[in-house]
Amino acid sequence: MKRNPYLLIFILITILVYILGFRYGQSTEKTNEAIDYILSITPTPRPPTPTPVEYEEFQSKKWGIKFTYPSNLSIKESTNTPEIKFEFTNE
Repeated sequence: MKRNPYLLIFILITILVYILGFRYGQSTEKTNEAIDYILSITPTPRPPTPTPVEYEEFQSKKWGIKFTYPSNLSIKESTNTPEIKFEFTNE
């Protein structure tokens, strides 16, 4: 029984496995470079800066009340009844 054909097949399979592994490593390296590039250009998220809320003071001498409210509200006081209406204003 000759061993030469089996030895040749083993050597060829070993070379094939080496070449396939080398090519797989190259494709993995290219993928890693692309991912590193994408991660390097991704901006870092910044928290939004809150806008300060301004307050105004309301005082009704007719009804005897006093309170503070945000300046983005408008107040309409009824002249006949103890009624105060709030409306949002767009600024």
